[in-house]
Amino acid sequence: MKNPSLAIALALSLSVSGAALAAVTHVSGQGISYDPGIALEDARADAVGKCTAQGGEPIEEVYNHLTRANQWIASSIWSCEVPDVP
Repeated sequence: MKNPSLAIALALSLSVSGAALAAVTHVSGQGISYDPGIALEDARADAVGKCTAQGGEPIEEVYNHLTRANQWIASSIWSCEVPDVP
């Protein structure tokens, strides 16, 4: 940037807005059903619920896995942006 005071002002506004005070963590969820789609849907909902319970915002699903046993067992891992506690 040509104007250093503008860069400083932008940096200060970022820290004041709280956007710089967030941490990314990972949460996992599990689901079991006779239907693989429902098991995966339940696992995703479980992970998103754990993220929002921490006051966070789910970003994206990082990994999921389905296993067939007596029923379908699903797991889902999400990245989650949570407020950083000072």
